[in-house]
Amino acid sequence: MEKLRYAIYIRKSTEEEERQVLSLDSQRDKIAERFSDLNIVAEFRESKSAFEPYKRPKFQELLALIDAQKIDGIIAWHPDRLSRNEIDAGAITWFIRQGKLKDLKFASGVPFDNSAEGIMMLQMTTSQSQYFSAKLSKDVKRGNEKKRRMGGLTGKAPEGYLNRRTSLSGRGEAVVIKDPERFDLMRKAFDLFLTGENSVQAIHAIMTNEWGYKTPKRAKSGGAAISRNNLYNIFRNPRYAGLVPDPYDPDRFYKANYPAMITPEEYDKIQTLLGGRGMPRL
Repeated sequence: MEKLRYAIYIRKSTEEEERQVLSLDSQRDKIAERFSDLNIVAEFRESKSAFEPYKRPKFQELLALIDAQKIDGIIAWHPDRLSRNEIDAGAITWFIRQGKLKDLKFASGVPFDNSAEGIMMLQMTTSQSQYFSAKLSKDVKRGNEKKRRMGGLTGKAPEGYLNRRTSLSGRGEAVVIKDPERFDLMRKAFDLFLTGENSVQAIHAIMTNEWGYKTPKRAKSGGAAISRNNLYNIFRNPRYAGLVPDPYDPDRFYKANYPAMITPEEYDKIQTLLGGRGMPRL
């Protein structure tokens, strides 16, 4: 009897909720421990979220191979590595019902039986993952809204600031602080523009050629000269005036809980110089 052809699929995204998920290498090691005797013909690694469909090119490639009947089974750490949304979950179960996908193996110990009952259990497991993803997304959105109302920033700090945790362990509250290397330089860039005698292009040249301004080094980016387009966006950003925008109401701003770099009046003048208008602040 011809052996089934299996593909390994391992996934870990950078989302907050997936911090506790095994690393890609750890998932691969666990799979190798449990299923070394299987006929593995392909391996797919992906660092993408599965919350939305059609966002994972490797997963789509895997589905195409199953549809072409070049892969008979999938090995993963857990069903939620394959799907956390209804469309991808449906694609998996549809291929099983068609007979194109004959087996699933999970190194975490979740069983799968290719039967009507087994498909139902798989659907229940993926539905649970979908529920937790949807609930977590709602909780994160609610938390971000509360943080903005209290003057905090969500996401990466603007240029001239840094993200920090209040605890040395890295698990304290996320706050935004002045970047000791760049805050004063960025304020000087604002001062140059406020004179009305320097264009964004001229200030960009000064920052790059005279000051040697470099963005902060981060895990995957930074340590490079700031772009002219980025500098233009900085001059447009009300967060530098200590104003946190409400993403759902363009005319509403909250007073920031971090130190402002410029005053609201200076921000309004800059918008006039750029050909725009100052922001209404409720």
